[in-house]
Amino acid sequence: MKKMLAICCFVATAAIVHSCARNPVTGKSQVVLMSEKQEIAMGQEADPQIIAQFGLYEDTALQNFINQKGKQMAAISHRPNLDYHFRVVDSEVLNAFAVPGGYVYFTRGIMAHFNNEAEFAGVLGHEIGHITARHSVIQQRNQLLGQVGIIAGVIINPELGRFAEVASQGLGLMFLKFGRDDERQSDQLGVEYSSKIGYDAKEMADFFITLERKSGSASTELPEFLSTHPNPGDRHIAVGEAADKWQQDLKLTNPAVNRNPYLRTK
Repeated sequence: MKKMLAICCFVATAAIVHSCARNPVTGKSQVVLMSEKQEIAMGQEADPQIIAQFGLYEDTALQNFINQKGKQMAAISHRPNLDYHFRVVDSEVLNAFAVPGGYVYFTRGIMAHFNNEAEFAGVLGHEIGHITARHSVIQQRNQLLGQVGIIAGVIINPELGRFAEVASQGLGLMFLKFGRDDERQSDQLGVEYSSKIGYDAKEMADFFITLERKSGSASTELPEFLSTHPNPGDRHIAVGEAADKWQQDLKLTNPAVNRNPYLRTK
């Protein structure tokens, strides 16, 4: 048994040693177990499944709008060479999400709740930030290493085998959502990216306040965006402070909000 455990640990360690890559956002080396090619393939496989589940929202003007802004923002992001895709899906829930490899989705529900282009741009940058910082890839690494831990535990004590499947499912649920640190980093990237294409990122903070106020209503369920994107704490304050800093650094004296143009698009 001990010999099998040693082999298991050796294989896991070897995989880790040979799976370090530089994070595009932080510039630091980190352990990942998925190449960029595999990351792109994962997105390509998930995209038709997501479209089949929700359906695309048939609004050419709105789709053209998010394509234009998405491509503009992707070009100034930390991973401009990815082939990005931006979709409006036909769901009334308030949500936006991204999958690895450059795929970003907004529901028609959340598009209806934005009050201006700047609010949209902040959330767009947030979702692109999840991709550029490789948050899903890091999640996958954590989940896989957790599975290795379960296997090692079973080798040490075979009685644990009957709990392995349940533990595995628990790990899957644990890493289903991004953590608060990932959310905090994506908020900061949302401010950076939206500011760099000329928008007032303070509007992003206002949108988060609107969502939190909506979730506080007794007659309203928690908006799906807040459910899948846990609040890292004092979110709107941190976003507002970051927006001030980027506006100063970029000398944005009159950042865009564009309320009326956006309302005409919806």
